[in-house]
Amino acid sequence: MIRHILLLKFAPEIQEQQLTTIRDTAISMPHQIKGISSVVEWGGNVSSENKNKGFTHAITMIFDDQKAISNYLSHPKHDKLKDLLIDSADDIIVFDYEV
Repeated sequence: MIRHILLLKFAPEIQEQQLTTIRDTAISMPHQIKGISSVVEWGGNVSSENKNKGFTHAITMIFDDQKAISNYLSHPKHDKLKDLLIDSADDIIVFDYEV
């Protein structure tokens, strides 16, 4: 299995409705894309360490295997999330690792 993490940096002036749309799009994916094996998690940074380098939110999901990630990356629902993030996020880090 592979854990897929997105770290997102949003400007302070982002609208709550934009964040809600991004969150809802992300957390609906396991029901729509084969190979996502766990509930998508979404959350804002709550650390008091000040080590987040401006990143404000995270999305995580677990995929069955590399084939599932390839399926996800070419899926229209991923394209929708990608477009939302390109329009809203100042920066994105994607990090995948085997679990």
